[in-house]
Amino acid sequence: MKPTVIDLFAGVGGLSLGFEQAGFHVVLANEYDDEIATAYRKNHPETKMVVGDITALDLENTFGVFSGKIDVIIGGPPCQGFSPKGQRKTIHDERNFLFKYYVKVVDLVRPGYFVMENVPNLLTAENGYFQKEIIDLFCDSPYPFWKKIHF
Repeated sequence: MKPTVIDLFAGVGGLSLGFEQAGFHVVLANEYDDEIATAYRKNHPETKMVVGDITALDLENTFGVFSGKIDVIIGGPPCQGFSPKGQRKTIHDERNFLFKYYVKVVDLVRPGYFVMENVPNLLTAENGYFQKEIIDLFCDSPYPFWKKIHF
């Protein structure tokens, strides 16, 4: 049986593809943009796609049913505000705080592992504010994720 994956902020499925090529089965993906989700579905027809803003989803009903049943959660919360190619509004860009929803889903599902991909500036933006915030969120979780954090 293949190890199972949920892909958050899935885009067209680049991370999903890598995990599939490594022998994983992506059972669920979430993408905000309907057109991008359509491309994901074409690239990954076996994966259930939940289209919608993660901040508006009922996380318990959408992801909680997978609690203890998923091996890995993957995803790349939006990075436009951190990227050297963007305007870098950092603290003033709401997208830069979507990682909090990633943490909430990881906390609900309790996978064996998680992979959160982002740009290097995430670690240094606002004098390390976002890096510290992410570490604090995982460390405050009742599930001991902090043991699995590597940068």
